[in-house]
Amino acid sequence: MLHRFAVKRIDLVVGLVNAVVVVAWTMLQWVLHIRDNQGLSESLAWTAMAVSVVVLFWRSSFPLAVTLVTLACTVVYYPASSTDGPMLSGFVVALYTLAALGRLMAAGAIAVGTFLLVVVSEVIADFAHMSPSETFMLSGWIVAVPAIGAIVASNRRIRAETAVALQETQRRSAAEERLRIARELHDAVGHHLSLINVQTAAALRKLKKNPAFATEGTLRIIDETSRSSLRELRAMVGVLRERGEDSPTGPGPTLEQLPSLVEAARASGLQVELRVDGRAELPVAVDAAAYRVVQESLTNVLRHAKAKRVQVKVVIGTSTLAVAVADDGAGEARRGNGPGNGLTGMRERAESLGGTFNAGPRDDGGFLVEATWPLQVEAP
Repeated sequence: MLHRFAVKRIDLVVGLVNAVVVVAWTMLQWVLHIRDNQGLSESLAWTAMAVSVVVLFWRSSFPLAVTLVTLACTVVYYPASSTDGPMLSGFVVALYTLAALGRLMAAGAIAVGTFLLVVVSEVIADFAHMSPSETFMLSGWIVAVPAIGAIVASNRRIRAETAVALQETQRRSAAEERLRIARELHDAVGHHLSLINVQTAAALRKLKKNPAFATEGTLRIIDETSRSSLRELRAMVGVLRERGEDSPTGPGPTLEQLPSLVEAARASGLQVELRVDGRAELPVAVDAAAYRVVQESLTNVLRHAKAKRVQVKVVIGTSTLAVAVADDGAGEARRGNGPGNGLTGMRERAESLGGTFNAGPRDDGGFLVEATWPLQVEAP
């Protein structure tokens, strides 16, 4: 609506300027008796000029119709009038508008037709109204006007396409950022809440069997886990509140934190074996993604697998990082594969960095999660 209002306002300004110039110039010549040969009909000439001036106010709404009307008025005006005023300006503006709005075929056809009309009529009249140089100069301008309009139309189209591409890029970036935040919340906070849930459920079962069961150890684990969850949640909220791309994000999770992750899983009753082969300086994004995959895998084991033993293997090579989490639980596909969590989130973490991801039941029972990432480790 705002764009349409701006176009109408520009049309009004252009129409007023054209009307003032054409009418004032023509009347001044009329008053000063600056006239050419006697015209065929002065009343017809003034009528054609009035129509040409008025219709130009609708040049953007009806560009082709306005161009044809101003052309017809111009063709009628000059033979009918004895005053050689700037009547041609209305047609020139209309022809430019037609081309600038993308109607290039119509503008080109009208320009060529007008060019032939001017040249042929002057040649037949033996250049009685204009000299040969003036004739071809005027014809050249008639051809140049739609060419200028075509350039303007091309620039407008490029700007519009660039704006659309920019909006699409911003929309895609916002969507990717929402997915990233969702993965972080699910993997970090979701893992801690799962541990708390497992510990609480286990404690309630034991209390039901033995009301004298000492819950101090369980409560301590829940306290430490909830503190970790709150720290990660505050860190993420802090990052979201900061402005600018250079805002501090704080240290992210790394594979060096796996021992504490494994200990928390062991405290929940799992027998977890951790094996790390190799050592190298890992890219920050790959390091964090690998940690989150292991974290989410252990969370799924605690929540779904009914497993007793879990093996976590990390292999750091010269060009590849690989992680594998295998358990001896129920092997059916039951690993939180709903929208925005579970296997979907782990696959996104791997593939977004050029890695691979595979997960599924093992032939001998249990479930296996494997992920690999390419590395760019500088040679020592």
